[in-house]
Amino acid sequence: MFTSYFDEAGGKDHGFIAVCGYVASAEKWQSFEVEWKQMLASHDVPHLHMLECAHFKGPYKKWKDRPDNRAAFIADATRLIRDTVERGYLCAVHYKDFDKVDRRYELRERLSSPYALAGRFCIGRANVWMKETDRPLSEINYVFEEGGPDASGLVRIVQEARLQIPSFRPSRDTEIQTATVQLQAADIFAYELRKALVDHGHNPFTSPDKFRRSFQALFDVDVDQGNYGEPELIGLCESAGISKRNT
Repeated sequence: MFTSYFDEAGGKDHGFIAVCGYVASAEKWQSFEVEWKQMLASHDVPHLHMLECAHFKGPYKKWKDRPDNRAAFIADATRLIRDTVERGYLCAVHYKDFDKVDRRYELRERLSSPYALAGRFCIGRANVWMKETDRPLSEINYVFEEGGPDASGLVRIVQEARLQIPSFRPSRDTEIQTATVQLQAADIFAYELRKALVDHGHNPFTSPDKFRRSFQALFDVDVDQGNYGEPELIGLCESAGISKRNT
């Protein structure tokens, strides 16, 4: 069995939504879980959550005057991810372009939302990888970080494609659920992608070498990439036979 773990980044306030994550075998993910928890314990933190870590909040506030400790933590986390995963996926969809194309085509009726489209792209590319490596699609599961902006829309379009339905789990412990720590690998990928797009204005889809080392390190595995602006969304509508709206 194989599992793909995904998290999202961005949002309407950023102008885009991106979904990204990794696939690996169940055996590799099991080993990852053991080693990841050991890595967390060695740094005396309960989990990896990049939004807190980047701003020295929560369990990371102890490193505010010792940024080298944080850098060492991120380096260890990134190294363990690289040693585990077999392929990466990322897809960004831009809200204004999605809304613009939706005014011409019945895009939202078919693909629900930018988040659902980005998630569906990643699932589709994971399926392509399975086929290319001569593995049946019945042997792959998809797990998304819970709390995504349109989980029901993603489930609907996956059901319509007759693919395996994704599950949604927390990356950190909650009162009712234990953390799925593999999602923390997707968390760091999602954070670095958001930072690259928003804070630096670069295009990681073509030039990951221009970004800070922590983002470049995540591209040491093969990564399938999608980036949906207006031209790509129109092309998608045309190739998928999505009808134009009556005007």
